[in-house]
Amino acid sequence: MKKISCLILFIICQGAFAHAPKVVPPGAVEAIPFPGHKTLLLTKADDSPSEVAILELELPAKSFGAPPHVHLNEDEHFYVLEGKVDFLQEDKIIPVEKGGLVVLPRGSLHGFWNDSEQPARLLLVVSPGEFASFFDNVVAEIRKQNPDRPDLVGAIIAKEAQKLGVEIHPDKMPQAALALMPR
Repeated sequence: MKKISCLILFIICQGAFAHAPKVVPPGAVEAIPFPGHKTLLLTKADDSPSEVAILELELPAKSFGAPPHVHLNEDEHFYVLEGKVDFLQEDKIIPVEKGGLVVLPRGSLHGFWNDSEQPARLLLVVSPGEFASFFDNVVAEIRKQNPDRPDLVGAIIAKEAQKLGVEIHPDKMPQAALALMPR
């Protein structure tokens, strides 16, 4: 019995240590050409047992980030590295400046945009991180379909989001964000 317990413990530990440490040097990550903002995937869900994905988002001045939506399967944490970003949380608009952190548990309605005259950078931590594949999936589908209108790009985004358990709520779009929507 002791040998079986040791064997089980060994197998469990092997799984926990199956991931090698990872260093991501500055400039080593290729940008995902996501519509509206540059996106860098710094670490994927399968890089560690915790299955966390970490991304960096760059929002140009006066640009849209994400429409109101709800994640059914993951939590998101946005840390503002530079600039100011407006976040929709349920029915409130909350401006968050450099150094601010926004915690969005699964099931909460949220969206974000940059209504300022300066670019903004965000660090996004997604747990579990499977959702990080969304950005590449959208870009691949855009390349495949070659849409020629923003509403068609929006339809692709909504379809890919739905596949990952994310509900888009365009009816909850605040007036302040509408002016920044691509036309």
